Amino acid sequence: NLYKFVKLDAEFVRKVNYNKTSLVMRLFAGAGYEFNSTRDANKKNNLPFFKQYFGGGPNSMRAWGLRKLGPGSTIKSFGSTGIPERYGDVQLEDNIEYRFPITVISGVKIKGALFTDMGNVWFLKKAAAPSNPEGVFNINRLGKDLAVGMGGGLRVDFSFFVVRLDYSYKAKDPSPKPENAAGQNVWFYNWKPLKGQLQLGISYPFIL
Repeated sequence: NLYKFVKLDAEFVRKVNYNKTSLVMRLFAGAGYEFNSTRDANKKNNLPFFKQYFGGGPNSMRAWGLRKLGPGSTIKSFGSTGIPERYGDVQLEDNIEYRFPITVISGVKIKGALFTDMGNVWFLKKAAAPSNPEGVFNINRLGKDLAVGMGGGLRVDFSFFVVRLDYSYKAKDPSPKPENAAGQNVWFYNWKPLKGQLQLGISYPFIL
């Protein structure tokens, strides 16, 4: 009854420093495959839930809440179960963040950032979503499936740790709720400045 799978992650992060500012670029790719030799038929199509990928939250696609993105171009409601609502066996993510100083208050550095997040999660096997092919990874549909978020934030740098507050907006949403289906992949659909996502985090999102 054990899971039998293989999972590989790759991450590239680069920070380019200028006089007082910096540009941070991150690229992440990960995929997991559940072997058909897994004895339990109910476990053959996905990674175990505690190993699956998810998007959203303060350290990922910041325009989405935690586990609120994907898979792929899926349109569905969020349930009330304790199981992660949006997850997958494949994840691609690209983040670009421009950081700059704002001021210093009583020795505490206040910094700002402008950022763009792009990515999504997908199922790997068609059997994982027989009624939802839009949620299965397909390289030919990658442009459609990629979500894009844009925003800005404040960083309160106490030297020994950083408190981070980010506000991001969904520039392109491939997996909206059914009531927002008309806005699927429509850039800045029904844009309202106060309809974004606020994220509170500790430390910088990509370590550097």
